[in-house]
Amino acid sequence: MYTNYYSSSRLFHGSIPKVMGTQLDALLFGDDSAGLNELWQRIAAEVARLEKMLNRFDMMSEIGRINTHAAHDPVGMSDELWAVLMDCRRYGELTGGCFDITLGHWQHVTFDEAGRTVALDAGASFDLGGYAKGYAAEKIRLLTEQHAVSRALINFGNSMTLALGTHPHGDCWPVGIDNPYDNRRMDLIRLSNAALSVSGNMPARPAHIVRPATGEYVTARKMVAVVSACPVDAEVLTTALIAADASEAEKWLNRFEIKEYRTYDCQTAEVRSTQTFL
Repeated sequence: MYTNYYSSSRLFHGSIPKVMGTQLDALLFGDDSAGLNELWQRIAAEVARLEKMLNRFDMMSEIGRINTHAAHDPVGMSDELWAVLMDCRRYGELTGGCFDITLGHWQHVTFDEAGRTVALDAGASFDLGGYAKGYAAEKIRLLTEQHAVSRALINFGNSMTLALGTHPHGDCWPVGIDNPYDNRRMDLIRLSNAALSVSGNMPARPAHIVRPATGEYVTARKMVAVVSACPVDAEVLTTALIAADASEAEKWLNRFEIKEYRTYDCQTAEVRSTQTFL
């Protein structure tokens, strides 16, 4: 873990090279270096805690334990994870099934609300990869509020970015969107008090998003970017919009309060469409 405070620019930089499958960088601005360091330590601890709850690749995590054991007997969970799973089910309903942490297997999941347990039929499991970083960003936003930090940039490997306030020398945080196939700049999005989520295929993961309705992987070289005041909305919607076709998205996109929605053709390195919402 890296930390440094640059007194000349009043900037604290904290970085974790590997968490939630990517690198986390936090730029925190203020005069109180000790207070910013305390905030960073709380951010790092919170992200580590959430990874131990939400990382399906860790068999010792809470969700990993459920995926491993709930096919044999109902498994209980913390109140927080229960709330997360209920929230994910709600997002699934709002997006017409385009966001699906079971990859099309909700019918093989049984929740017992009285006992707060879940049972999975053989082959079913939970994947919170399209939710976790947005949830973490919202938790970080709450921590910055508690420390009265109003200017910050939180970046999870360029896939989830939370921008608070503005850049010290501008009226926004300019965030670039690069084509993962050639690393060239395709777009620039201006953020202020909003979250940006970017999702899509890339050389290392050319087909990793599933259309829940068909079970087929999305193979097109495309990306989606969503800007919203709510980091969780932004994170969920990029996954859902990659999985949805245009007619499906039209049915439910207006259910969410988002600021911008952009699609990119990585094959031609073009911005395919831009929608701005008031």
